[in-house]
Amino acid sequence: MNLTVSVIIVNYNVKDYLANCLNSIQNSNYGGHVEIIVIDNSSYDGSAAMVRERFPAVRLIENDSNMGFANGVNSGLKAATGDFILLLNPDTVIEEKTLSVLTDYMNSHSEVGICGPKILNADGSLQLACKRSFPMPWVALPKLLGLSRLFPRGKWTGRYNLTYLDPDQHHSVEAVSGSFMIIRREVLEAVGELDERFFMFGEDLDYCYRTIQAGYEIHYVPDTQIIHYKGESVKSAPYDSVGWFYDAMDLFVNKHFSKTASLLTRTALKTGITVRKVSTLLSSSLAQVLPVILDVCMVGLAFMIAIPARFGSLSPAIDAYFPVVATYAVFWVAVGGLFQIYSRFVLAYNRAMLSSILGFLLSVAFTYFFKQIAYSRAVLLGASLLITLFIPGWRLVAHIIKSRGFLRKVTVGHSPIFSRPAVIVGAGDEGLRIAHRISRRPDTGIYIVGFVDPRPQDISTLSSGEGTTASMVGSTDDLDSIVKAHGIRELIFTSDRLDNESIVAMMDKTKHLRLTYRVVPRERDILLGKASVEDVSDFPFVSIEYTLYHRLNVVSKRIFDVVFSGIMLALFSPFFLVLLLRYTQWEKTEFWGREGSRFTAWMTPARNRFFRELPMLLKILSGEMSFVGSAMIPTTVGGTHLICKPGFTGLDRIRKLHVDSDERAVYDHYYVQHQSMAFDVEILIRSVFAL
Repeated sequence: MNLTVSVIIVNYNVKDYLANCLNSIQNSNYGGHVEIIVIDNSSYDGSAAMVRERFPAVRLIENDSNMGFANGVNSGLKAATGDFILLLNPDTVIEEKTLSVLTDYMNSHSEVGICGPKILNADGSLQLACKRSFPMPWVALPKLLGLSRLFPRGKWTGRYNLTYLDPDQHHSVEAVSGSFMIIRREVLEAVGELDERFFMFGEDLDYCYRTIQAGYEIHYVPDTQIIHYKGESVKSAPYDSVGWFYDAMDLFVNKHFSKTASLLTRTALKTGITVRKVSTLLSSSLAQVLPVILDVCMVGLAFMIAIPARFGSLSPAIDAYFPVVATYAVFWVAVGGLFQIYSRFVLAYNRAMLSSILGFLLSVAFTYFFKQIAYSRAVLLGASLLITLFIPGWRLVAHIIKSRGFLRKVTVGHSPIFSRPAVIVGAGDEGLRIAHRISRRPDTGIYIVGFVDPRPQDISTLSSGEGTTASMVGSTDDLDSIVKAHGIRELIFTSDRLDNESIVAMMDKTKHLRLTYRVVPRERDILLGKASVEDVSDFPFVSIEYTLYHRLNVVSKRIFDVVFSGIMLALFSPFFLVLLLRYTQWEKTEFWGREGSRFTAWMTPARNRFFRELPMLLKILSGEMSFVGSAMIPTTVGGTHLICKPGFTGLDRIRKLHVDSDERAVYDHYYVQHQSMAFDVEILIRSVFAL
């Protein structure tokens, strides 16, 4: 008897793969009824329109936002009427006989609640996730240590993906892949829906575990096979897929083993997950780590040259003083980090030279105060001169080679080496042209990851006839997540799809990510700000930076606040005593802090503003305020959003100006774009005369 199969597909921006998947289902030779339900999680690539046009018999459920895979499946389960439920990824292609083979198998094996087929990668190799075990410590340990790759046929080392089993034989397993999972209706009624806490990964593992707990078996059936283009369905998701995956594994452990497993077992599981997550993130962050490694090598090379030049041989001096050399390397790298030569300005040889000089001065100062790591002055001086040549030198060489296009095909992860990943905000004609210009200019160092747009669903195609290969990566509503997921360092705004107000709003939204902002001006519309103009063929870039959020400025500003407030508190401590004795009742006011935070400050009833606000030095010392910043606004004034800390003084108080919220925002934006130590001192001096 041929029963009804309900096929549930959750789609997000994989229109072409979805079309292939639906075609393969319609070509199936299954004799019963096939009910196809597609849940579109707010795709912007035209997936929903394609389904309506080409597959009118398919039931389409359109969600307003992407609530995750489990949520989408549950929407489909509520609409499904089949005797069997097939959870199918949109980036799969099934055989004509797949549905018939698997439903016949389940009809003849009543003990089976879930089964899955043999799954192949696009290159024809076996996808290991099609049969696997639950990640218990003794199962996950060999995979964590890499032993599963070295000894895949071992029963212990190959336990997680069951690589010791014959992939062409039937097996009872603990879990099958969620990319193709066929479930009995009675299992669904007994186990329930998918757990929506698993947003993107782990929901299949969780459901298999619950199915076994309910008394059913799970079988791997290789009598039919499918192709799964693994990863395509999550490529366009504006989320950190690595983070979501390991968070899902952590949730799985907490959910199923928090009560049954011992503390030691739970700790081992969570430790293994954390170690694996960190190692994966480190390997994916090689592009940022590589400059650090090269600089450390340059420091080591400089000392390997300077030591024998001074002592006549490298050994045993290098053995005795290796910790000293390592300490110096830490100094140079730390200073380089403050100058952002490992993040935003990887190939900036001028910044590298300045950081090398400052690293030398810091090393000299440190050895002055800590005699136990003092070293030969001749060695330190000689090595420092070489470091000042080597650290900027390799960047200059790389810059020259890169400008000639020789490094374009050398990639780390998905990005060209030493590049600055960027997205173009605005996928109109102007955005397409600028993407094409950048692709022809390797000397810019910019790598276009793709486009984001306020209305991506309105963009039917990204082909401009000029050969651009960048794709749509999301909506501006997901800009923060997209920047984190793709490691973006620059946003390029085009003004044919965005007005200046929208551009400034997006800068505010992402300012904590320390990005470089570039604007392609339309005619004479140029945003006010601290800017440098960079020409890319016939397009001028106006680069706008929030200098206040540069790491070096953040550190120097905080040091200034701590030191200066500490000195002033010491100097004016007698006045504090007098104020305490004279005024028994002080004013307590709650103010708005940065990004919607709040803090409470005390003020004296003194007439002079300086003595009235003198207790606020304590708030500056604690970090809730700064000497120079935004306005002090009580929380009784609603709708306030400060982009920097409130300050003892600021631009709007130099001339005792009374400004509204819009004018204050202009002053704040000007300040965060121009902030420097000299600028802060200038504002403080001018404020003294304004008191």
